[in-house]
Amino acid sequence: MKFEPGQTYFGTLSCAHGDFPVVCVRRTDQSVWFTKRGYRDMRCKIKPWSGVETATFHGWYVSADKQTGGDFDPLTI
Repeated sequence: MKFEPGQTYFGTLSCAHGDFPVVCVRRTDQSVWFTKRGYRDMRCKIKPWSGVETATFHGWYVSADKQTGGDFDPLTI
């Protein structure tokens, strides 16, 4: 699964009990750009993992297969 411009993805942190929505604004074969109100837009390196693209945006782990929010389980920590 790949990041697509215009799509919203939900990042997670192991120490935060919630989701962090970001919008993909651009991508190349090796990089993806995310935007989030209140944060500086940022280019992130794409890291493939088990056929799914992942990236880190301001410390948040973002995966191309996480396009819904509100399903974070704090018991998984």
